[in-house]
Amino acid sequence: MERVYGAVTRINYYDEDQGFGIVKIKLDYRDKELAKYRETLFSNSLTVLSNFDRKPIIDEEFEFEGNFETSSYGIQFRAKAFKRRNEQSKESIVTYLSSDYFPGVGKVAATKVFEALGSSCLTEIPKDKSLLDKVKINNAQKKTIYENLYKNQEDEKQLLNLLDLGISLRMAVRIINILGDEAYEIVKENPYKLIDLVEGIGFVRADGIAMNMGIPIDSPLRLKALIIYVLDRHIRNSGDTYIDASELYLEASKVLDDGVLNKTNFADFVNELATEHKIIIEDNNIYEYKVYNEEYLLARKVYDFLQNEPFNRDETKVLSKINKVMVKNKIEYSKMQIEAIKKAIIEPIVIITGGPGTGKSTIIKGIIDTYCSLFENNDIIKESIKLVAPTGRASKRLNEVTKHQASTIHKLLGYSGTFFAVTPESPIQAKMIIIDEFSMVDISLAAYLFSVITADTKIVIVGDADQLPSVGPGDVLKDLIDCKEITTIRLQEIHRQAQDSTIISLAHDINQGRLPEDLLKLQKDRSFIRSSNDNIIPFMEKTIAQAMENEGMDLVNDIQVLAPMYKGSVGIDAINFSLQQRFNPNPFVITHQGKKFKINDKVIQLVNRNEKNVMNGDIGYIFSIDKTNEKIEKVTVMFDFGAVDYKKEELDDLSLAYAISIHKSQGSEFPLVIMFFSFKYYIMLKRKLIYTGVTRAKKYLIMLGDYEAIRKGIVETEEERKTKLVLRIQEIFANPNKIHDPKSAFLEIDDEDDDLENISPYDFM
Repeated sequence: MERVYGAVTRINYYDEDQGFGIVKIKLDYRDKELAKYRETLFSNSLTVLSNFDRKPIIDEEFEFEGNFETSSYGIQFRAKAFKRRNEQSKESIVTYLSSDYFPGVGKVAATKVFEALGSSCLTEIPKDKSLLDKVKINNAQKKTIYENLYKNQEDEKQLLNLLDLGISLRMAVRIINILGDEAYEIVKENPYKLIDLVEGIGFVRADGIAMNMGIPIDSPLRLKALIIYVLDRHIRNSGDTYIDASELYLEASKVLDDGVLNKTNFADFVNELATEHKIIIEDNNIYEYKVYNEEYLLARKVYDFLQNEPFNRDETKVLSKINKVMVKNKIEYSKMQIEAIKKAIIEPIVIITGGPGTGKSTIIKGIIDTYCSLFENNDIIKESIKLVAPTGRASKRLNEVTKHQASTIHKLLGYSGTFFAVTPESPIQAKMIIIDEFSMVDISLAAYLFSVITADTKIVIVGDADQLPSVGPGDVLKDLIDCKEITTIRLQEIHRQAQDSTIISLAHDINQGRLPEDLLKLQKDRSFIRSSNDNIIPFMEKTIAQAMENEGMDLVNDIQVLAPMYKGSVGIDAINFSLQQRFNPNPFVITHQGKKFKINDKVIQLVNRNEKNVMNGDIGYIFSIDKTNEKIEKVTVMFDFGAVDYKKEELDDLSLAYAISIHKSQGSEFPLVIMFFSFKYYIMLKRKLIYTGVTRAKKYLIMLGDYEAIRKGIVETEEERKTKLVLRIQEIFANPNKIHDPKSAFLEIDDEDDDLENISPYDFM
């Protein structure tokens, strides 16, 4: 590697979160080591790209190791490592101590420090705080100087220590930013902890660090971390709640190619993890300890709720109230809708499921109005009905349809980002809880929600069992239906207002695995345009432009592109970039962790933030970006409920939303939906995915791409998730008094007859 050094003359760019900066340094060609670069660079000014432990300061001197590279900006230097030069002039020390890192100090006080303590002051003060007693400055300035010098010195020491472990400069800065003062000690003790603590570090990266540290390849620390990582990855990616031991061994062997994992030590380490309560072994299946117990907890809660006596056994009275509600609301419920409302009021738990156009949302309003009418104090009872959905947009739609206050499940539970304020000790106080879009709820959220509902609360579960299951593990809605213990009403009749929609008829065909004969024919509300992958994005742009110009549609509120995956030439990221370029030509751009944002960009909230009243799935647009001296102070996003401000470091919560995933679209409807189908994403060509995307379209549906791709996705069957919730419920109903003991069995290997015996790491190839 090459070595260059010089004083910083300009800071072109610095990202506080990543610690990445682009600076200009001045080279002194009187130095013999630097003189050799004169003819190559033609200038004594050099642009350096590097990661830093903190933002550089003008006139600060650095030494960089790395390589020269040529870009569209000319020759620049990409650093692999850096250090601050030992030369400590009065000018550089005063500049540093009077910088933003030492608020309230200023040049006068900084000069006094140098004059009293000399050129070694920066290294000596952190060792002995009392040295500052020799300087005639106030106590607040002394405190600021000592604390910040100590912190900066510790950060630099941590950085060097992490670099010594073979961690790249960029990753080291990121680890320090996330783990703080304990970063080096955490990594040194167990580098595999980084898998859980630092997003973006998987087993392979953590293992590379461990190998550089000299951890043996057959270390139990290493191989147990591998097994946990592969188990967690499988559960998160597949949605299964467990994995067969032989499959886990196969997947773990695929990660390592050093042959150190074999069936014997695999079984030993799995059994150790079971003893440590990290996993559960049952019938040769491996479970995460937490997920295993969540299935049992939910099963027990379902049993407990179903032991409650039915409410108001007088069905005649309930039916009379339903008829009065129909008259009051000027609506005519079908026979099955009336049955659904009646059962929801009488039974302790009921499930109402059905596809688009079958009137699920209408029934929710009927349930609320009918239930309240059975009491004299209607208003008080109405306040005791909690109406929730998994996403902000879904809860907003519920509120619009029912005229009843609705919230997200996380908001009801008082989720702060790290914990729930609502606990079994301080449960939800409600007469009735209605949970819409329940297909989106995973086993963890379902188990926790049911654990904080009081025994006398009625539960109404509403959802489309044919939609995509949750992003997290489990297939809870389907399992609760399949257990056969909960009264379930299936709505199948498409109502008058939906009968004319060819989108809804297409959705029902898809659900039945049928490819409609008129798929390629232009319909009044949908069309399919055959297109190659190269033309998909241009066709999207043309379609959007026509919808905006001819139909007066708004890109933020009316038009939504749905895509199955983020990466690739026609992935969500590529589509968002292209549509941003096409429809938002604003030249002012801010960058955060690779994301580029502009004023007027369409954006989506990625996580729940109750303190800001903004929820996962909320879509809005960037209203303003406030900057002071090149520093971003805040970004204001306008949602349909009002404005929300974001600090620079909070921009992780946002992503461009010209295109979003089909999973993110669940619980929402859009006047115009644009979907595409490509064999580039053949693994995502699933019936439920297509069905869910199609049912997001309220007025118009435009489909683009390969006809054979959509045919494959609709006609071919797909594997169901592996879960045990149905079995758990059946076990408890068969033996209610059996005490669930989460002690794990052991994985036994029989040399003569074992699933692992004939498995090789090469079987997956």
